[in-house]
Amino acid sequence: MPGPGRSCPVAYRHRPEDLAGPASFACTTLYVVGGLYGNAHALDAVLARAEAEPVPPEIVFNGDFHYLDVDADRFRTVEAGVHAHHATQGNVEYALTVDDDTVGCGCDYPDYVAEPVVANSNLVVERLRASPGPADPGVRGRLAQLPRHLTVAVGDRRVGIVHGDPESLAGWRLALEAVDPPDRDARRHTAFAGPSTTEAQVVDWCRRAEVDALCCTHTGLPFMQDHEHEGRRLVVANNGCAGLPNFAGTRFGLLTRVSADPRPPGDGLYGITLAGVRVDALPVRYDHDRWHAEFLRSWPPGSPAHANYAARIEGGAWPTVDHAARGTVAAGRAR
Repeated sequence: MPGPGRSCPVAYRHRPEDLAGPASFACTTLYVVGGLYGNAHALDAVLARAEAEPVPPEIVFNGDFHYLDVDADRFRTVEAGVHAHHATQGNVEYALTVDDDTVGCGCDYPDYVAEPVVANSNLVVERLRASPGPADPGVRGRLAQLPRHLTVAVGDRRVGIVHGDPESLAGWRLALEAVDPPDRDARRHTAFAGPSTTEAQVVDWCRRAEVDALCCTHTGLPFMQDHEHEGRRLVVANNGCAGLPNFAGTRFGLLTRVSADPRPPGDGLYGITLAGVRVDALPVRYDHDRWHAEFLRSWPPGSPAHANYAARIEGGAWPTVDHAARGTVAAGRAR
């Protein structure tokens, strides 16, 4: 039986058809912000970028907005900032609301993820669960009531928002290393082993969900990829992490912007136009020095979060923008 951090609770399960109902709301521009990871400075950067839009966007924080924020003040800042907008539950939020020792971090890590990474993630959530913020019954109740997914109308298009994939809150089938065609660098860096997610599978999910775009996070590495079905384009956008660097040598996070304005944003890193709707990855340019200092105060060398994330916070993850822009998605000029 899988242990903590690798288990998949029955409560995680949902179906693509669950996204096929009426949209929760409609907007001109949508930000999907996954993996904030308790970085309050990334939250500030998201809100500042939203203020620069000609029409205020709707913002959805699609899970794991808490994680490294064991400091009580930072936890409260993230909690208040996120719940002023739309939010869906991630595995961290789920883990904070249940009394179940078998869940651990709730990540449902696949077998190819190394055991020390899993063990450290479990310890991070264990410490977060014991910190002052999640101990508040009001906070736990609010997190427990969050939806697992949302469907949003942007212009004439429908956008499905999940945390993991269309079948599981913490699913890994929309991970960069899992999707076809295979990215050899991704599979080498992650030691990927397991069934690939085919284009036919992605198209089937979108068809059953009645969406033109799927936005996700959870798996940590970003990509955007388009697919064709019966003469129309469909897109998957995984923003990686808003609160951690995603590319080699960088110190900014990412969010996914979907807009009925088809003009590419000037700061877009890569994107695509689908039947009049523009989908882009935008940098979340947070205050690295302040975030790094706060991280080290809470998670000094020798701590589980330091082991898992210090190198990434300081120097970025291994991919480049070219790894993330897949299919006919075009890399932009901004860096």
